[in-house]
Amino acid sequence: MEGDVAMKKTIFLTNNLEDELLDKRSVSKLSNELMFSVVPAYRSPGRFVNVRRRFDGKKIAYDSGGFSFLIGKLKEPPDPRRTALIYRVLGFTENDFLIQLDLPPSFSMPKEQRLALIRKSAEFYHVMVNELKGATVLPVVHGWSEDEIVESLNLVMDGDKLDGKLAVGSFTTSMGVVWPAKVVTERIAVGCYAVSSVIATHGGQAERVLQRTPRDIVFRRLVVALDILRRHAEEIFVLGASNINTTHLAFALGARYTDGSAWRLAAMLHVIFVPELGRFSIGDKRISKPLNEAAIKKIKEVWRDDLNPFKDMKVEEWLQKARQSNTEGFTYRALWNAFVLKLEERIANSFSCNPDGYLAYLKKRWQNNSFWRSVLKLVQQQSKLYVQPSLEIFLKQQLP
Repeated sequence: MEGDVAMKKTIFLTNNLEDELLDKRSVSKLSNELMFSVVPAYRSPGRFVNVRRRFDGKKIAYDSGGFSFLIGKLKEPPDPRRTALIYRVLGFTENDFLIQLDLPPSFSMPKEQRLALIRKSAEFYHVMVNELKGATVLPVVHGWSEDEIVESLNLVMDGDKLDGKLAVGSFTTSMGVVWPAKVVTERIAVGCYAVSSVIATHGGQAERVLQRTPRDIVFRRLVVALDILRRHAEEIFVLGASNINTTHLAFALGARYTDGSAWRLAAMLHVIFVPELGRFSIGDKRISKPLNEAAIKKIKEVWRDDLNPFKDMKVEEWLQKARQSNTEGFTYRALWNAFVLKLEERIANSFSCNPDGYLAYLKKRWQNNSFWRSVLKLVQQQSKLYVQPSLEIFLKQQLP
């Protein structure tokens, strides 16, 4: 890693456009990187005109909502020109990531159906690049096998170079791969950045949870995906790695960016995050393990951190408010969870350029968690850990 320029690893906080439960400015104080799902704007784009202006000084990523078309949440036919129009209505800067409209193939689909979606996604990307000239449109590379992801990568490559930054889907290993003839090494001007092309891949959480894809398939394809993508870009964006352990795994495998909405979804279920210890229930329902003394001790250890939005309160007072079943209680839980994600981001960045140290840390962190121990063992069998010089987490948010 000698000679690498330090690049902060980032978690983008993710949300939808029309969630009114949170004060967006409070969330934006926690992170300079925010992601917004634009799904509601397909129904009424006029409601969200120029919302980008409310987040001056922030780096924004727009999630196109392609998965919502596939699961039927959006009934209209997917149209990349309409997505491009919505992005223009919302507003963007040259520093922002505009994720292309993509159609993620499911692992359970027949191979030809997966390839058809991969080809359609690549077509959508080139349409959006043409519609949004001068913007940073992230192509999304998909595939559940090496040959699929390589074909997807080739389809979004324009001549000898990649048009903007790149995002990627889901894959497992296969044989008989034909690699692209040239490695993508051209530098791309992205606002204040001038870096080699950026590639991203889905974390696979939706596949694992919603579609019951076996976890070994999900994590094997993540390993293979990042191994392929590191050959073509210095920066990788893992989309949808909402679980903090998945985020650490993605960072350890070489990702620079991730995003996630778990911080607010957990808050809706009366679940809070505790740094390094995981998720804890503080409501009547036991969605996760109940809050215990070890977790409270850890909370107190980080309580006075400058980033904590509640540091001027007592822990006991905050817990009392966070236990409430109302908007205020949700806000206290959600903002705390967002804060913890940024603490986890800080932990990841402490291992920049130190894969051996990161591996030792993850082994210790997961020594009492059989699931993540098995995942780490699987990853070690298939790939060496590779750590970027710096890591960032985009906090996925909803536009007001």
